[in-house]
Amino acid sequence: GDNIKICNEEFGTLLLTVNDLESWNEFGFFKAVIVNTFREFLAVFPENDQAEFIEEHQIERISFLMKIYRSTSSDDGISVAFTIIINGEIYSMFCTDQMQIAFKKGDCPARIDGNTSNMIFFKKIFNKSDPDVFSFESSLQKGYYLAFIEENGRRKLGLKKGQDDVDNTQAFDVHLETDS
Repeated sequence: GDNIKICNEEFGTLLLTVNDLESWNEFGFFKAVIVNTFREFLAVFPENDQAEFIEEHQIERISFLMKIYRSTSSDDGISVAFTIIINGEIYSMFCTDQMQIAFKKGDCPARIDGNTSNMIFFKKIFNKSDPDVFSFESSLQKGYYLAFIEENGRRKLGLKKGQDDVDNTQAFDVHLETDS
């Protein structure tokens, strides 16, 4: 809960502040499909603990439920977490200490304490000339962004250090889905 702390009593005026721990609180979500610059869909394969970009439109593997979090401390962009439902099971995306992207069974918590999280990514506009294209910076690994990484002829989702020059591997088009 919140702790109320008396800061100062000056000229008969009592000033109070709310001392809340740094945290993220879930306050919304949206459904989205994420597409790279090659017009490939980001698809999740939790059985292999990975995500990669594919040309086929496999709706269950590409339809993300993106959770939006309000931060008590950060203004680094919109705080989001990625979840997906496959075969009736919900999976949450996170980054590992080894800078890999992985998935675990279960939903993201409604509240995440601290000012870093392996589940939170900052959604930022990638290029001011195209407001529908975004990059996603890791809150755990500052300066590292979700990117597609070429590996054995495939494009897998991973983390890549941000550069000063434009890196289109870190650019993602987020297509909002509407329930019909």
